[in-house]
This record gives sequence, C-alpha cells and structure tokens, in this order.
Amino acid sequence: MSLVVAVLLGCTALATAVCARIAFRLALNDGSSRAIAWCASGAAALALTTDVCTIAGALDLAHGHPTSGRIALTVITVAVAFVLAYLAYDVTGPNLAPAAGTPATGLSTPKRLASAATAFTSTFVVLALISPLLK
Repeated sequence: MSLVVAVLLGCTALATAVCARIAFRLALNDGSSRAIAWCASGAAALALTTDVCTIAGALDLAHGHPTSGRIALTVITVAVAFVLAYLAYDVTGPNLAPAAGTPATGLSTPKRLASAATAFTSTFVVLALISPLLK
C-alpha cells in the first residue's frame, strides 16, 4: 500500500466520523427519533466512503500517480456532482414552483441536505459504472 492510499484511508475515516456525527445531530434537530437519526448517520457515512473510494478508483491511486486523463475526468465529475447537489438542494427548498392545488412547502434543511448528498453520491456511482467503458 502506498503512502497516498494510507493517508487517504486515515482522512476518510476521520471525515466519515465527522459526517456521521453531523448527520446524527441534524436528524435529531429535525425531530427524528434516535433510531432514524442513527440511520441518517449510517447513510451519511456510507455516502462519504462511497464518494472517496470512487474518486480513488477513478484516479487509480493503487497503481501510483494518476494520468492526466484520469485527473481531468475526476475534476469534471466533481464539478458536475457539485452542480447536481446544488440543484437538488435548491429544488427542494422553500420556494418551490407553484402548482395546481395547495401551495407546496419545502423540505426541512436536513432533508434538503440529504437530497443534495444523494445527488452528489449518485454522480460518483455513475462514474464508477462508466469508467470501465472509457478505457
């Protein structure tokens, strides 16, 4: 195992713990039970681990330095992921487009953040699915 992979694993473990704690607190503040808060915590930890592992796989860090093509693909994927996460957060906000019937209400902030995280992680799942086709 290279030094880069070892540092990446350590940073991932720390970031996962922090992300899980934040998700747990946000879920409790949203009025969820402790069981649901633990589910949100686990989902956040899994999403972060999926993102980091997919990026490491896309960069092919296990085999040394990544090529410029892999770096470009990863940067583009991260940019698209941020845009989709922002759109998911914005679309689920309090200013939803009016529709026929009763006025729509937006989701709470933790649920909006969960929607954004889902969009962000989904982008990396798509990257993992198409990257073998790009070789």
